[in-house]
Amino acid sequence: MAWNERVGIQGWLAHTFGAPFHDFAGSVVVHAFGGWVALPAVLLLGPRHGRYHKDGQIAAYLPSSIPFLALGAWVLAVGWFGFNVMSAQTVDKISSLVAVNSLMAMAGGTLAAWFAGCNDPGFTYNDPLAGFVAVCAGSDLMHPLGALIVGAVAGVLFVQMFTCVQNRWRIDDVLGVWPLHGMCGAWGGIGGISIWSQCIGTVGAVALAGGTAVHGAIKMTVGLRLDREEEFNGADLAIHRISSTPDLEMAG
Repeated sequence: MAWNERVGIQGWLAHTFGAPFHDFAGSVVVHAFGGWVALPAVLLLGPRHGRYHKDGQIAAYLPSSIPFLALGAWVLAVGWFGFNVMSAQTVDKISSLVAVNSLMAMAGGTLAAWFAGCNDPGFTYNDPLAGFVAVCAGSDLMHPLGALIVGAVAGVLFVQMFTCVQNRWRIDDVLGVWPLHGMCGAWGGIGGISIWSQCIGTVGAVALAGGTAVHGAIKMTVGLRLDREEEFNGADLAIHRISSTPDLEMAG
């Protein structure tokens, strides 16, 4: 029996529910944790000026470049195979099953987003990542068809939650960090050998409380927001003095 199955929380989970918490490539400890840390930051920061109006109207902010959005998503997708596979940490433990399951989850997320998102390119290019996020935890255990289903559910979950967060709850999570990483990571985290161990391990993170404390302290001391003019110009120009678009390049 491994050391982590004999002592501590993992030992208690294994003794009580038959198996310890399992998260092979970080659905929970990387993605869900990061997404739930980000949620209080988004809430404390507040929406962009002009995003939501008192009469109920919502101002749309379109992606600056669909080709760059696609490029970024697919660069991540290529690198994700290395991330998931090498989560084994040693060459002799590398499993082709992890690569196959990653591919299947990516396909499931992409197809689900294409249908659920009505062929919206933003959803179509982001949902391969939703599939990857969800499959990380159990990619070394799942059957490939199971990985396909996990990815498809994550794809629909991201589309529905991103739309709900932005339009119904009016939380201006610009990149959908909480729906993509927080929610899809938690969805992936509950799948494992013992459903109870997975659920306890997934909800037992201190991310939400920690994120609230840290970002709350920053807001009360140095502040979280740019001023209105800096926000209009964008952080690239206001802070870094560079531009991400040629038409806004600074002179001199």
